[in-house]
Amino acid sequence: MKLKSYALGLALALSLPWLAHAEDPAPGPANTTIDLKYWVEFANQGNAAAQYGLGYRYANGQGVERDDAQAVEWYEKAAAQGNAQAQYALAYMYSNGRGIDADQKQANDWYLKAAQRGNADAQYAIGYSLANGRGMDVDNEQAVNWYQKSAAQSQAQAQYALGYMYASGLGVEQDYAIALGWYRKSADQGRTDAQYALGYMYDTGQGVAEDQAAAVDWYRKAAAQGYAQGQYALGYAYANGRGVERSEAEAYSWYRKAAEKGRPDAQYAIGYSLANGLGVARDYRQALEWYRKSADQGRSDAQYALGYLYANGQGVKVDEPSAVKWYRKSADQGDAQGEYALAYMYASGRGVARDYRKAFEFYGKSAAQGHADAQYALGYVYENGQGTTPDKAAAASWYRKAADQDNSQGQYALASLYYHGDGVAKDYGQAADLFRKAAEQGDARAEYSLGYLYYNGYGVPKDAAIAADWFNKAAAKGLPEAQHGLSYMEANGDGPIRDLGPLGEGRAAGKDTGSTPGWIALRLLMALLP
Repeated sequence: MKLKSYALGLALALSLPWLAHAEDPAPGPANTTIDLKYWVEFANQGNAAAQYGLGYRYANGQGVERDDAQAVEWYEKAAAQGNAQAQYALAYMYSNGRGIDADQKQANDWYLKAAQRGNADAQYAIGYSLANGRGMDVDNEQAVNWYQKSAAQSQAQAQYALGYMYASGLGVEQDYAIALGWYRKSADQGRTDAQYALGYMYDTGQGVAEDQAAAVDWYRKAAAQGYAQGQYALGYAYANGRGVERSEAEAYSWYRKAAEKGRPDAQYAIGYSLANGLGVARDYRQALEWYRKSADQGRSDAQYALGYLYANGQGVKVDEPSAVKWYRKSADQGDAQGEYALAYMYASGRGVARDYRKAFEFYGKSAAQGHADAQYALGYVYENGQGTTPDKAAAASWYRKAADQDNSQGQYALASLYYHGDGVAKDYGQAADLFRKAAEQGDARAEYSLGYLYYNGYGVPKDAAIAADWFNKAAAKGLPEAQHGLSYMEANGDGPIRDLGPLGEGRAAGKDTGSTPGWIALRLLMALLP
């Protein structure tokens, strides 16, 4: 298997945040320079501004002991007189269950009253309720209408939300350029989510020419304010040299900041860095701890990685049942690596009773997602009838899928079928092409097989010198067949090599034993790197 790209895996988490900041802004401060006794006097006389101010003092413990119930009482008095600030504040108390039972419907009623009186925070809040079905039916068009009113008053949350609606085509026709403009207005006011979103737009070329350096600048602004998604994105940029000079140490530093805030993608990245010594000394024990934090939040690649550490005794004693448990969690989420690893455990009886039917099932699931090693493994079980009826044509089909992804095992296996005419028409030319592809990736069996074809002139011009070159490559890797071939050539001059077929008995090893061939086990250990 080609190892799953770390960059690709992490890129999945680089996306626009939804309104994670969605808490409605706290009610704006009242004038607290006036002596408290005058606020009480004016409030008791029915002055709505004073009633709001007194409510604000009680809600925030300014000059009085904090008392949310008292705050609600004074907000209600002012709201009843049409004071928009008080109406918004009362809605906020209902929405958050402060001083009164939480009631989102009541909150929305008061948000709407305040919004209709031009309160920008209320306009944003009612827009958010409409966009998210918070206490009311979803209505994206009306949400956009209220966001626009609020954004026009420079309310930064509304500007970000409006950018998101345009970027996502919710309630309006999708328009990245307009989205970019609103994100910038919000970002210029210091909103971290908007700064991150603006960086993402530059990073992906949405609404603007792709500019990774500009993306990094905006990610850095958000990260500097402690925004975890910005910190993660900045770490990703350093890890992959996107818009900044590549630095694994810097990547680790920023991932760590985001991981400590609980981001599962950053926790996985920290685990990966520690497991592979990227920007930090290799430490499997710490890697295991960070993978577990991420896995416990449901991240499937972290669950797979945790299973791998248990299976191989890295940072912990070998514990195959625990490996199976974590592989299963990953597989249950449809993670192709987890499915492949779980299939292998079933096929080899590691941590679970050997069950070829289960192995066949999970290899199939992984292969269907394009996992090249699983496609090869599925071809192998079809060829050998492990958990299914032997079917050489089906084996050839799955080997071909793996081979098309430059999987050397798939190339070698398909070449062998062409050589023998199993499941496909015998074709030495096709066999030679596929053996060559696998050999160029350093597959010793393919190097020997290609040499064998050259020595005998099967599918390629007969050429003992080229044959010897390929035999030497395979022999240097310790392949007995190649060493035998060289000895035979030396002893017999140009006489034909004994026709054992590619790899002789090596190709059939394990077929009748019910066990997984050693080279498959070795390949798995090479592939299951987190």
